[in-house]
Amino acid sequence: MSIHDGFLDLAATAIDFDLDEYEQAELDRHLAGCDACRRDTVALRDDAVAIASEASPRLPPVRSVAILADILRPQRRSSRWRGVALVGASVLVVGLAAAGLVYVANSRDPVIVARSSPSPSAVAASDVPTDRPTHRAGMTARLPSGPPRPMASPTTATLPVRGPADELGREVRMAPGPEGDLFVSLPGSGDTVLVALIDPSGHPRAGWPILLERTSSCGQLLPVADGSVRLLCTPAQDNEIPLGVVRAFAFDSSGGSLPAWPVDLDRLDAGGYFAARVIGDQLTVLAWKSLGDEIPAGQPAGNAWIMTVAPDGTAEAGTPVSYGIDCCIDTWVLGLDAVAYGTVHHFADTQAGAGSELVAIGPTGVPAGFPVAIAGSASRPALDDAGLVHLTVGTPGRPPAGTLVFDSAGRTVDVSSGEMDIAPTSELLGGDRIGDIPVAPLVGRDGTTYVIDLSGGATTVAGVDPAGRLMPGWPYRSSAGVQRIGACPSGTLCQRSSWAPPAIGPGNTMFLTHEATTDDAGGTIVAVGEDGSVVDGWPVGLKRRGSEIWSIVVGSNGTAYSLAVEPEPNGSHSATILTLAADSTVRYTLTIVEP
Repeated sequence: MSIHDGFLDLAATAIDFDLDEYEQAELDRHLAGCDACRRDTVALRDDAVAIASEASPRLPPVRSVAILADILRPQRRSSRWRGVALVGASVLVVGLAAAGLVYVANSRDPVIVARSSPSPSAVAASDVPTDRPTHRAGMTARLPSGPPRPMASPTTATLPVRGPADELGREVRMAPGPEGDLFVSLPGSGDTVLVALIDPSGHPRAGWPILLERTSSCGQLLPVADGSVRLLCTPAQDNEIPLGVVRAFAFDSSGGSLPAWPVDLDRLDAGGYFAARVIGDQLTVLAWKSLGDEIPAGQPAGNAWIMTVAPDGTAEAGTPVSYGIDCCIDTWVLGLDAVAYGTVHHFADTQAGAGSELVAIGPTGVPAGFPVAIAGSASRPALDDAGLVHLTVGTPGRPPAGTLVFDSAGRTVDVSSGEMDIAPTSELLGGDRIGDIPVAPLVGRDGTTYVIDLSGGATTVAGVDPAGRLMPGWPYRSSAGVQRIGACPSGTLCQRSSWAPPAIGPGNTMFLTHEATTDDAGGTIVAVGEDGSVVDGWPVGLKRRGSEIWSIVVGSNGTAYSLAVEPEPNGSHSATILTLAADSTVRYTLTIVEP
Protein backbone atom coordinates (compact mmCIF):
# COMPACT_ATOMS: atom_id res chain seq x y z
CA MET A 1 0.00 0.00 0.00
CA SER A 2 1.39 3.39 -0.97
CA ILE A 3 1.04 6.51 1.18
CA HIS A 4 -1.73 7.58 -1.21
CA ASP A 5 -3.70 4.41 -0.40
CA GLY A 6 -3.29 5.15 3.28
CA PHE A 7 -4.66 8.66 2.97
CA LEU A 8 -7.59 7.36 0.92
CA ASP A 9 -8.32 4.96 3.79
CA LEU A 10 -8.34 7.94 6.14
CA ALA A 11 -10.58 9.90 3.73
CA ALA A 12 -12.99 6.96 3.62
CA THR A 13 -12.96 6.81 7.42
CA ALA A 14 -13.86 10.51 7.51
CA ILE A 15 -17.12 9.77 5.69
CA ASP A 16 -18.47 7.74 8.61
CA PHE A 17 -16.55 9.26 11.51
CA ASP A 18 -15.51 12.72 12.66
CA LEU A 19 -11.74 12.86 12.45
CA ASP A 20 -9.93 14.67 15.21
CA GLU A 21 -8.21 17.96 14.44
CA TYR A 22 -4.78 16.40 13.90
CA GLU A 23 -6.08 13.77 11.49
CA GLN A 24 -8.06 16.32 9.52
CA ALA A 25 -5.03 18.61 9.27
CA GLU A 26 -2.84 15.77 7.97
CA LEU A 27 -5.50 14.69 5.46
CA ASP A 28 -5.87 18.28 4.26
CA ARG A 29 -2.10 18.59 3.83
CA HIS A 30 -2.00 15.57 1.56
CA LEU A 31 -5.11 16.44 -0.45
CA ALA A 32 -3.78 19.95 -1.05
CA GLY A 33 -0.88 18.53 -3.01
CA CYS A 34 -2.36 15.41 -4.62
CA ASP A 35 -4.88 15.87 -7.39
CA ALA A 36 -5.48 12.13 -7.78
CA CYS A 37 -6.32 11.58 -4.12
CA ARG A 38 -8.49 14.70 -4.11
CA ARG A 39 -10.50 13.36 -7.07
CA ASP A 40 -10.81 9.93 -5.46
CA THR A 41 -11.93 11.49 -2.18
CA VAL A 42 -14.63 13.48 -3.96
CA ALA A 43 -15.79 10.25 -5.62
CA LEU A 44 -15.89 8.48 -2.25
CA ARG A 45 -18.03 11.23 -0.78
CA ASP A 46 -20.32 11.26 -3.79
CA ASP A 47 -20.85 7.52 -3.40
CA ALA A 48 -21.60 7.96 0.29
CA VAL A 49 -24.16 10.64 -0.44
CA ALA A 50 -25.77 8.38 -2.99
CA ILE A 51 -26.36 5.61 -0.45
CA ALA A 52 -27.01 8.12 2.37
CA SER A 53 -26.17 7.69 6.03
CA GLU A 54 -27.20 9.05 9.42
CA ALA A 55 -25.00 11.06 11.79
CA SER A 56 -21.95 9.04 12.64
CA PRO A 57 -20.14 8.46 15.93
CA ARG A 58 -16.78 10.06 16.52
CA LEU A 59 -13.72 7.98 15.73
CA PRO A 60 -11.98 7.07 19.02
CA PRO A 61 -8.59 8.76 19.44
CA VAL A 62 -6.84 5.44 19.90
CA ARG A 63 -8.11 4.30 16.49
CA SER A 64 -7.01 7.64 15.04
CA VAL A 65 -3.45 7.12 16.24
CA ALA A 66 -3.28 3.66 14.70
CA ILE A 67 -4.51 4.87 11.32
CA LEU A 68 -2.07 7.78 11.23
CA ALA A 69 0.83 5.59 12.31
CA ASP A 70 0.18 3.27 9.37
CA ILE A 71 -0.12 6.21 6.95
CA LEU A 72 2.50 8.72 8.02
CA ARG A 73 5.36 6.34 9.05
CA PRO A 74 4.95 7.69 11.08
CA GLN A 75 -5.45 33.04 20.70
CA ARG A 76 -4.62 35.93 22.20
CA ARG A 77 -1.64 38.13 21.73
CA SER A 78 0.75 38.31 24.63
CA SER A 79 2.59 41.40 25.77
CA ARG A 80 5.93 39.83 26.53
CA TRP A 81 7.84 36.56 26.85
CA ARG A 82 8.44 35.39 30.37
CA GLY A 83 11.85 34.35 31.55
CA VAL A 84 13.19 30.85 31.46
CA ALA A 85 13.65 28.82 34.62
CA LEU A 86 14.85 25.30 35.05
CA VAL A 87 13.28 23.63 38.07
CA GLY A 88 14.99 20.43 39.20
CA ALA A 89 16.19 18.02 36.54
CA SER A 90 13.10 17.79 34.36
CA VAL A 91 10.76 20.76 34.87
CA LEU A 92 11.11 23.65 32.46
CA VAL A 93 9.05 26.85 32.68
CA VAL A 94 8.98 29.19 29.71
CA GLY A 95 5.95 31.04 28.43
CA LEU A 96 3.87 33.69 26.81
CA ALA A 97 2.51 35.32 29.92
CA ALA A 98 -0.53 37.24 28.73
CA ALA A 99 -1.76 34.24 26.78
CA GLY A 100 -1.45 32.13 29.90
CA LEU A 101 1.00 29.76 28.24
CA VAL A 102 3.53 28.13 30.52
CA TYR A 103 6.02 25.45 29.56
CA VAL A 104 6.06 22.59 32.06
CA ALA A 105 7.79 19.28 31.56
CA ASN A 106 6.19 15.82 31.48
CA SER A 107 2.46 16.54 31.32
CA ARG A 108 -0.32 13.97 31.77
CA ASP A 109 0.22 10.53 30.26
CA PRO A 110 3.64 9.72 28.82
CA VAL A 111 3.88 10.08 25.07
CA ILE A 112 7.07 8.10 24.62
CA VAL A 113 8.33 5.48 27.03
CA ALA A 114 11.64 3.64 26.97
CA ARG A 115 11.12 -0.12 27.03
CA SER A 116 14.64 -0.84 28.17
CA SER A 117 17.76 1.08 29.05
CA PRO A 118 21.05 -0.40 27.88
CA SER A 119 24.29 1.48 28.14
CA PRO A 120 24.67 5.25 27.75
CA SER A 121 24.78 7.70 24.90
CA ALA A 122 25.52 7.34 21.21
CA VAL A 123 28.72 8.20 19.40
CA ALA A 124 28.53 11.44 17.41
CA ALA A 125 29.08 11.28 13.66
CA SER A 126 30.73 13.71 11.28
CA ASP A 127 28.62 16.08 9.19
CA VAL A 128 30.55 15.14 6.04
CA PRO A 129 29.64 11.53 5.17
CA THR A 130 33.07 10.07 4.47
CA ASP A 131 34.23 7.40 6.91
CA ARG A 132 31.88 4.74 8.18
CA PRO A 133 30.66 5.60 11.71
CA THR A 134 31.90 3.51 14.59
CA HIS A 135 29.53 1.06 16.26
CA ARG A 136 26.99 2.88 18.39
CA ALA A 137 26.14 1.89 21.94
CA GLY A 138 22.73 0.27 22.20
CA MET A 139 22.69 -0.98 18.59
CA THR A 140 22.42 -4.69 17.81
CA ALA A 141 22.48 -6.62 14.54
CA ARG A 142 19.12 -6.99 12.81
CA LEU A 143 18.87 -9.86 10.33
CA PRO A 144 16.23 -9.87 7.59
CA SER A 145 13.34 -12.27 8.05
CA GLY A 146 11.66 -14.39 5.39
CA PRO A 147 12.91 -15.25 1.92
CA PRO A 148 14.24 -12.44 -0.32
CA ARG A 149 11.69 -11.05 -2.74
CA PRO A 150 12.33 -11.08 -6.49
CA MET A 151 13.31 -7.60 -7.60
CA ALA A 152 13.83 -6.27 -11.09
CA SER A 153 17.21 -4.67 -11.74
CA PRO A 154 17.16 -0.97 -12.65
CA THR A 155 17.11 -0.29 -16.37
CA THR A 156 18.49 2.62 -18.36
CA ALA A 157 16.17 5.54 -19.02
CA THR A 158 16.10 8.88 -20.77
CA LEU A 159 14.93 12.39 -19.98
CA PRO A 160 12.46 13.98 -20.28
CA VAL A 161 9.60 11.92 -18.84
CA ARG A 162 6.30 12.21 -20.69
CA GLY A 163 3.31 13.21 -18.59
CA PRO A 164 1.43 16.04 -16.87
CA ALA A 165 4.02 18.15 -15.06
CA ASP A 166 1.35 19.87 -12.95
CA GLU A 167 0.76 16.44 -11.36
CA LEU A 168 4.20 14.80 -11.57
CA GLY A 169 5.94 17.97 -10.38
CA ARG A 170 4.72 17.45 -6.84
CA GLU A 171 6.72 14.23 -6.61
CA VAL A 172 9.99 15.54 -8.05
CA ARG A 173 12.84 15.35 -5.54
CA MET A 174 16.14 17.21 -5.93
CA ALA A 175 19.24 16.87 -3.74
CA PRO A 176 22.67 18.44 -4.38
CA GLY A 177 25.48 15.89 -4.61
CA PRO A 178 29.26 16.33 -4.39
CA GLU A 179 31.25 18.44 -6.87
CA GLY A 180 28.25 20.42 -8.13
CA ASP A 181 26.22 17.38 -9.17
CA LEU A 182 22.47 17.12 -8.62
CA PHE A 183 20.42 13.99 -7.89
CA VAL A 184 16.84 14.03 -9.19
CA SER A 185 14.00 11.52 -8.83
CA LEU A 186 10.59 11.74 -10.45
CA PRO A 187 7.71 9.45 -11.41
CA GLY A 188 7.93 7.69 -14.77
CA SER A 189 5.17 6.03 -16.74
CA GLY A 190 3.16 3.41 -14.88
CA ASP A 191 4.67 2.19 -11.63
CA THR A 192 8.21 3.42 -12.24
CA VAL A 193 10.50 6.08 -10.81
CA LEU A 194 13.34 7.67 -12.78
CA VAL A 195 16.54 8.62 -10.93
CA ALA A 196 19.21 10.81 -12.52
CA LEU A 197 22.59 12.25 -11.58
CA ILE A 198 23.15 15.55 -13.41
CA ASP A 199 26.64 17.03 -13.78
CA PRO A 200 27.41 20.77 -13.37
CA SER A 201 26.87 21.37 -17.11
CA GLY A 202 23.34 19.96 -17.02
CA HIS A 203 24.04 16.55 -18.58
CA PRO A 204 23.38 13.13 -17.03
CA ARG A 205 26.47 11.36 -15.72
CA ALA A 206 27.52 8.09 -17.33
CA GLY A 207 25.20 5.28 -16.26
CA TRP A 208 22.31 7.65 -15.54
CA PRO A 209 19.32 8.05 -15.62
CA ILE A 210 18.06 4.71 -14.31
CA LEU A 211 14.50 3.46 -14.01
CA LEU A 212 13.18 1.71 -10.90
CA GLU A 213 10.56 -0.77 -12.04
CA ARG A 214 7.52 -1.67 -9.93
CA THR A 215 7.99 1.44 -7.79
CA SER A 216 5.11 3.82 -6.99
CA SER A 217 7.03 6.74 -5.50
CA CYS A 218 10.19 7.77 -3.65
CA GLY A 219 9.98 10.00 -0.60
CA GLN A 220 13.66 10.37 0.31
CA LEU A 221 16.66 11.13 -1.92
CA LEU A 222 19.86 11.09 0.18
CA PRO A 223 23.27 11.73 -1.45
CA VAL A 224 26.53 10.44 0.04
CA ALA A 225 29.92 12.17 -0.21
CA ASP A 226 31.42 9.35 -2.30
CA GLY A 227 28.91 10.11 -5.09
CA SER A 228 26.53 7.29 -4.22
CA VAL A 229 22.93 7.82 -3.16
CA ARG A 230 20.25 6.22 -0.98
CA LEU A 231 16.51 6.32 -1.68
CA LEU A 232 13.46 5.30 0.35
CA CYS A 233 10.60 4.30 -1.92
CA THR A 234 7.19 2.65 -1.99
CA PRO A 235 7.03 -0.45 -4.20
CA ALA A 236 4.01 -1.01 -6.40
CA GLN A 237 1.64 -3.40 -4.67
CA ASP A 238 1.24 -6.91 -6.08
CA ASN A 239 0.83 -10.45 -4.80
CA GLU A 240 4.51 -10.66 -3.86
CA ILE A 241 4.66 -7.40 -1.89
CA PRO A 242 2.47 -6.85 1.20
CA LEU A 243 0.82 -3.56 2.03
CA GLY A 244 2.94 -0.72 3.39
CA VAL A 245 6.41 -1.93 2.39
CA VAL A 246 9.22 0.65 2.33
CA ARG A 247 12.11 -0.29 0.02
CA ALA A 248 15.57 1.23 0.46
CA PHE A 249 17.80 1.50 -2.63
CA ALA A 250 21.52 2.26 -2.84
CA PHE A 251 23.32 3.16 -6.07
CA ASP A 252 26.96 4.00 -6.71
CA SER A 253 28.11 7.06 -8.66
CA SER A 254 27.76 5.15 -11.93
CA GLY A 255 24.15 4.14 -11.34
CA GLY A 256 24.92 0.57 -10.30
CA SER A 257 23.06 -1.02 -7.40
CA LEU A 258 25.23 -1.76 -4.37
CA PRO A 259 25.49 -5.47 -3.46
CA ALA A 260 22.78 -6.73 -1.06
CA TRP A 261 20.49 -3.83 -1.96
CA PRO A 262 17.62 -3.00 -2.19
CA VAL A 263 16.54 -3.63 1.41
CA ASP A 264 12.87 -3.96 2.39
CA LEU A 265 12.36 -2.43 5.84
CA ASP A 266 9.52 -4.80 6.74
CA ARG A 267 11.99 -7.72 6.54
CA LEU A 268 13.89 -5.85 9.28
CA ASP A 269 10.66 -5.74 11.34
CA ALA A 270 9.85 -2.11 10.48
CA GLY A 271 6.44 -0.94 9.27
CA GLY A 272 7.85 2.34 7.97
CA TYR A 273 9.94 5.33 9.01
CA PHE A 274 9.41 8.76 10.57
CA ALA A 275 12.71 10.36 9.46
CA ALA A 276 15.85 9.44 7.54
CA ARG A 277 19.31 10.76 6.68
CA VAL A 278 22.77 9.52 5.76
CA ILE A 279 25.34 9.60 8.58
CA GLY A 280 28.80 8.67 7.39
CA ASP A 281 27.97 6.18 4.67
CA GLN A 282 25.11 4.57 6.58
CA LEU A 283 21.43 5.03 5.89
CA THR A 284 19.96 5.97 9.28
CA VAL A 285 16.22 5.95 9.90
CA LEU A 286 13.79 6.35 12.75
CA ALA A 287 11.79 3.20 12.06
CA TRP A 288 8.36 2.36 13.46
CA LYS A 289 6.06 -0.60 13.78
CA SER A 290 2.36 -0.36 14.63
CA LEU A 291 0.95 -2.53 17.40
CA GLY A 292 -2.35 -2.99 15.57
CA ASP A 293 -5.48 -1.26 14.34
CA GLU A 294 -7.43 -1.43 17.60
CA ILE A 295 -5.40 0.12 20.41
CA PRO A 296 -6.88 0.14 23.94
CA ALA A 297 -7.00 3.50 25.70
CA GLY A 298 -3.77 4.33 27.45
CA GLN A 299 -1.74 1.91 25.35
CA PRO A 300 0.94 2.85 22.80
CA ALA A 301 0.16 2.84 19.08
CA GLY A 302 3.51 1.32 18.24
CA ASN A 303 7.24 1.17 18.78
CA ALA A 304 9.95 3.31 17.19
CA TRP A 305 13.72 2.85 17.12
CA ILE A 306 16.88 4.01 15.39
CA MET A 307 18.00 1.67 12.61
CA THR A 308 21.04 1.80 10.35
CA VAL A 309 21.83 0.05 7.07
CA ALA A 310 25.50 -0.09 6.05
CA PRO A 311 26.75 -0.01 2.43
CA ASP A 312 27.02 -3.81 2.47
CA GLY A 313 23.31 -4.07 3.41
CA THR A 314 23.85 -5.16 7.02
CA ALA A 315 21.47 -3.58 9.52
CA GLU A 316 21.54 -2.65 13.20
CA ALA A 317 18.65 -1.60 15.43
CA GLY A 318 18.53 0.44 18.61
CA THR A 319 16.33 0.23 21.69
CA PRO A 320 12.58 0.27 20.93
CA VAL A 321 10.51 3.12 22.37
CA SER A 322 6.73 3.16 22.69
CA TYR A 323 4.98 6.05 20.96
CA GLY A 324 1.50 7.47 20.49
CA ILE A 325 -0.02 6.95 23.95
CA ASP A 326 -3.37 8.78 23.77
CA CYS A 327 -1.81 11.28 21.41
CA CYS A 328 -0.38 11.84 18.01
CA ILE A 329 3.27 12.22 17.05
CA ASP A 330 4.09 14.78 14.42
CA THR A 331 7.09 15.01 12.12
CA TRP A 332 10.65 14.19 13.16
CA VAL A 333 14.20 15.08 12.15
CA LEU A 334 17.38 13.06 12.62
CA GLY A 335 20.52 14.61 14.03
CA LEU A 336 24.12 13.77 13.20
CA ASP A 337 24.37 11.97 16.55
CA ALA A 338 21.68 9.52 15.34
CA VAL A 339 19.13 10.96 17.77
CA ALA A 340 15.70 11.76 16.33
CA TYR A 341 13.83 14.81 17.62
CA GLY A 342 10.09 15.26 17.16
CA THR A 343 7.14 17.28 18.37
CA VAL A 344 3.93 15.88 19.82
CA HIS A 345 0.76 17.96 19.83
CA HIS A 346 -2.11 17.73 22.28
CA PHE A 347 -4.81 19.09 20.00
CA ALA A 348 -7.56 18.26 22.48
CA ASP A 349 -6.21 21.16 24.53
CA THR A 350 -5.97 23.62 21.65
CA GLN A 351 -9.07 25.67 22.44
CA ALA A 352 -7.82 26.21 25.97
CA GLY A 353 -4.24 26.77 24.81
CA ALA A 354 -2.24 24.45 22.59
CA GLY A 355 0.13 21.97 24.16
CA SER A 356 3.21 20.41 22.57
CA GLU A 357 6.10 18.26 23.64
CA LEU A 358 9.64 18.02 22.33
CA VAL A 359 10.55 14.34 22.33
CA ALA A 360 13.66 12.40 21.37
CA ILE A 361 14.64 8.83 20.51
CA GLY A 362 18.26 7.71 20.31
CA PRO A 363 20.07 4.39 19.83
CA THR A 364 19.66 3.59 23.54
CA GLY A 365 16.05 4.75 23.79
CA VAL A 366 14.85 8.06 25.24
CA PRO A 367 17.76 10.40 26.05
CA ALA A 368 17.90 11.90 29.53
CA GLY A 369 16.01 15.19 29.78
CA PHE A 370 13.17 14.24 27.41
CA PRO A 371 10.31 14.75 26.86
CA VAL A 372 10.04 18.52 27.41
CA ALA A 373 6.53 19.95 27.55
CA ILE A 374 5.85 23.20 25.68
CA ALA A 375 2.77 25.36 26.11
CA GLY A 376 1.81 26.62 22.69
CA SER A 377 1.90 25.17 19.22
CA ALA A 378 5.46 24.13 18.37
CA SER A 379 6.76 23.49 14.88
CA ARG A 380 8.62 20.44 13.74
CA PRO A 381 12.24 20.66 14.90
CA ALA A 382 15.11 22.04 12.84
CA LEU A 383 18.79 21.42 13.63
CA ASP A 384 22.01 23.37 13.25
CA ASP A 385 25.51 21.96 12.90
CA ALA A 386 26.09 22.12 16.65
CA GLY A 387 23.16 19.77 17.19
CA LEU A 388 20.94 22.41 18.77
CA VAL A 389 17.19 21.95 18.25
CA HIS A 390 15.25 24.99 17.00
CA LEU A 391 11.47 25.40 17.17
CA THR A 392 9.02 28.08 16.13
CA VAL A 393 6.26 28.52 18.72
CA GLY A 394 3.03 30.39 18.04
CA THR A 395 -0.43 30.17 16.55
CA PRO A 396 -0.33 30.05 12.73
CA GLY A 397 -1.68 33.24 11.19
CA ARG A 398 -1.61 35.21 14.45
CA PRO A 399 1.20 37.18 16.08
CA PRO A 400 3.29 36.94 18.17
CA ALA A 401 5.73 34.12 17.54
CA GLY A 402 9.18 33.24 18.73
CA THR A 403 11.88 30.62 18.61
CA LEU A 404 13.00 28.23 21.32
CA VAL A 405 16.35 26.45 21.25
CA PHE A 406 17.27 23.26 23.13
CA ASP A 407 20.42 21.23 23.49
CA SER A 408 20.72 17.46 23.15
CA ALA A 409 19.89 17.04 26.85
CA GLY A 410 16.55 18.83 26.53
CA ARG A 411 17.79 22.01 28.23
CA THR A 412 16.89 25.43 26.90
CA VAL A 413 19.78 27.39 25.44
CA ASP A 414 19.81 31.11 26.07
CA VAL A 415 19.64 32.01 22.37
CA SER A 416 15.85 31.90 21.94
CA SER A 417 14.45 34.91 20.12
CA GLY A 418 11.79 36.07 22.55
CA GLU A 419 8.52 37.42 21.25
CA MET A 420 8.44 38.83 17.71
CA ASP A 421 5.63 40.72 16.03
CA ILE A 422 5.23 38.10 13.35
CA ALA A 423 2.45 35.65 12.49
CA PRO A 424 3.99 32.21 11.92
CA THR A 425 2.89 30.32 8.85
CA SER A 426 1.43 26.83 8.89
CA GLU A 427 2.47 24.12 6.48
CA LEU A 428 -0.66 24.86 4.43
CA LEU A 429 -1.88 28.25 3.27
CA GLY A 430 -5.48 29.36 3.53
CA GLY A 431 -8.01 29.00 6.32
CA ASP A 432 -7.53 28.58 10.06
CA ARG A 433 -8.07 25.21 11.66
CA ILE A 434 -7.57 23.96 15.17
CA GLY A 435 -4.61 21.64 15.03
CA ASP A 436 -2.49 23.66 12.61
CA ILE A 437 1.13 23.91 13.63
CA PRO A 438 3.67 26.52 12.54
CA VAL A 439 6.15 25.61 9.85
CA ALA A 440 9.67 24.87 11.12
CA PRO A 441 12.16 27.72 11.16
CA LEU A 442 14.76 27.84 8.41
CA VAL A 443 18.05 27.25 10.23
CA GLY A 444 21.58 27.85 8.96
CA ARG A 445 24.60 25.76 9.86
CA ASP A 446 25.70 28.31 12.51
CA GLY A 447 22.23 28.62 14.08
CA THR A 448 21.05 31.69 12.16
CA THR A 449 17.27 31.33 11.99
CA TYR A 450 14.53 32.64 9.72
CA VAL A 451 10.84 32.64 10.72
CA ILE A 452 8.32 32.94 7.87
CA ASP A 453 5.10 35.01 7.94
CA LEU A 454 2.86 34.69 4.86
CA SER A 455 -0.26 36.33 6.27
CA GLY A 456 -2.29 38.75 4.17
CA GLY A 457 -0.95 37.43 0.87
CA ALA A 458 2.44 39.10 1.47
CA THR A 459 5.79 37.74 2.66
CA THR A 460 7.59 38.73 5.85
CA VAL A 461 10.68 36.98 7.22
CA ALA A 462 12.29 37.63 10.58
CA GLY A 463 16.05 36.96 10.69
CA VAL A 464 17.50 35.95 14.06
CA ASP A 465 21.25 35.63 14.66
CA PRO A 466 22.83 32.67 16.52
CA ALA A 467 22.59 34.65 19.79
CA GLY A 468 18.81 35.01 19.41
CA ARG A 469 18.81 38.68 18.38
CA LEU A 470 16.83 40.11 15.48
CA MET A 471 19.48 40.91 12.87
CA PRO A 472 19.94 44.45 11.50
CA GLY A 473 18.05 44.98 8.23
CA TRP A 474 15.35 42.46 9.11
CA PRO A 475 12.56 41.60 8.75
CA TYR A 476 12.55 41.15 4.99
CA ARG A 477 9.22 42.28 3.54
CA SER A 478 7.67 41.81 0.11
CA SER A 479 4.17 42.54 -1.12
CA ALA A 480 4.48 39.44 -3.32
CA GLY A 481 3.10 36.22 -1.89
CA VAL A 482 5.01 32.99 -1.74
CA GLN A 483 4.45 30.54 -4.58
CA ARG A 484 1.40 28.37 -3.91
CA ILE A 485 1.20 24.79 -5.14
CA GLY A 486 -2.04 22.95 -5.69
CA ALA A 487 -4.42 25.80 -4.85
CA CYS A 488 -8.09 24.82 -4.63
CA PRO A 489 -11.11 27.01 -5.44
CA SER A 490 -13.07 28.25 -2.44
CA GLY A 491 -15.93 25.94 -1.51
CA THR A 492 -14.32 22.79 -2.92
CA LEU A 493 -13.12 19.83 -0.89
CA CYS A 494 -9.67 21.35 -0.42
CA GLN A 495 -9.69 25.04 0.44
CA ARG A 496 -6.00 25.32 1.26
CA SER A 497 -2.76 24.84 -0.62
CA SER A 498 0.83 23.83 -0.05
CA TRP A 499 3.59 26.29 -0.84
CA ALA A 500 7.16 26.24 -2.08
CA PRO A 501 9.37 26.36 1.03
CA PRO A 502 12.47 28.57 1.14
CA ALA A 503 16.04 27.27 1.21
CA ILE A 504 19.23 28.47 2.86
CA GLY A 505 22.66 28.59 1.25
CA PRO A 506 26.25 29.50 2.14
CA GLY A 507 26.62 32.68 4.16
CA ASN A 508 23.02 32.20 5.37
CA THR A 509 21.64 33.53 2.10
CA MET A 510 17.94 32.77 1.97
CA PHE A 511 16.22 31.80 -1.28
CA LEU A 512 12.48 32.45 -1.61
CA THR A 513 10.00 31.80 -4.41
CA HIS A 514 7.34 34.42 -5.13
CA GLU A 515 4.22 34.02 -7.22
CA ALA A 516 3.73 36.29 -10.23
CA THR A 517 2.73 39.86 -9.47
CA THR A 518 1.49 40.63 -13.00
CA ASP A 519 -0.67 38.75 -15.51
CA ASP A 520 1.97 38.76 -18.24
CA ALA A 521 4.86 37.06 -16.40
CA GLY A 522 5.68 34.11 -14.19
CA GLY A 523 6.99 33.56 -10.68
CA THR A 524 10.35 34.68 -9.33
CA ILE A 525 13.22 33.52 -7.14
CA VAL A 526 14.83 36.03 -4.80
CA ALA A 527 18.06 35.69 -2.81
CA VAL A 528 18.18 37.65 0.45
CA GLY A 529 21.55 38.21 2.12
CA GLU A 530 22.36 38.02 5.81
CA ASP A 531 21.90 41.80 6.00
CA GLY A 532 18.22 41.48 4.98
CA SER A 533 18.66 43.05 1.54
CA VAL A 534 18.15 41.44 -1.85
CA VAL A 535 21.45 40.16 -3.29
CA ASP A 536 22.74 41.94 -6.39
CA GLY A 537 21.45 40.33 -9.59
CA TRP A 538 18.32 38.98 -7.96
CA PRO A 539 15.39 38.36 -8.23
CA VAL A 540 15.27 36.09 -11.29
CA GLY A 541 11.86 35.83 -12.95
CA LEU A 542 10.20 33.41 -15.33
CA LYS A 543 9.01 35.13 -18.48
CA ARG A 544 6.19 32.83 -19.52
CA ARG A 545 2.78 33.78 -18.20
CA GLY A 546 1.52 31.29 -15.62
CA SER A 547 4.97 29.81 -14.91
CA GLU A 548 5.73 28.88 -11.32
CA ILE A 549 8.70 27.81 -9.19
CA TRP A 550 7.62 24.77 -7.19
CA SER A 551 10.75 23.90 -5.25
CA ILE A 552 14.30 25.04 -4.66
CA VAL A 553 17.43 23.46 -3.13
CA VAL A 554 20.88 24.99 -2.72
CA GLY A 555 24.29 23.32 -3.03
CA SER A 556 27.33 23.91 -0.84
CA ASN A 557 28.82 26.21 -3.50
CA GLY A 558 25.73 28.45 -3.52
CA THR A 559 24.22 27.06 -6.72
CA ALA A 560 20.42 27.17 -6.57
CA TYR A 561 18.46 24.40 -8.29
CA SER A 562 14.79 25.20 -8.86
CA LEU A 563 11.89 23.36 -10.46
CA ALA A 564 9.98 25.56 -12.93
CA VAL A 565 6.53 24.32 -13.97
CA GLU A 566 5.39 26.10 -17.12
CA PRO A 567 2.14 26.01 -19.10
CA GLU A 568 2.24 24.54 -22.59
CA PRO A 569 -0.33 24.55 -25.40
CA ASN A 570 -3.63 22.68 -24.93
CA GLY A 571 -3.61 23.19 -21.16
CA SER A 572 -0.61 20.92 -20.51
CA HIS A 573 2.53 21.71 -18.49
CA SER A 574 6.25 21.02 -18.62
CA ALA A 575 8.81 20.90 -15.79
CA THR A 576 12.36 22.24 -16.10
CA ILE A 577 15.29 22.39 -13.70
CA LEU A 578 16.55 25.99 -13.70
CA THR A 579 20.07 26.15 -12.24
CA LEU A 580 21.41 29.52 -11.06
CA ALA A 581 24.86 30.47 -9.78
CA ALA A 582 25.17 32.52 -6.61
CA ASP A 583 25.36 35.70 -8.73
CA SER A 584 22.07 34.69 -10.51
CA THR A 585 23.83 33.61 -13.74
CA VAL A 586 21.96 30.77 -15.44
CA ARG A 587 24.22 27.71 -15.43
CA TYR A 588 21.85 25.42 -17.29
CA THR A 589 18.23 24.47 -17.84
CA LEU A 590 17.11 20.87 -18.18
CA THR A 591 13.56 19.86 -19.08
CA ILE A 592 12.64 16.73 -17.11
CA VAL A 593 8.88 16.47 -17.86
CA GLU A 594 7.18 17.17 -21.18
CA PRO A 595 3.50 16.65 -22.01
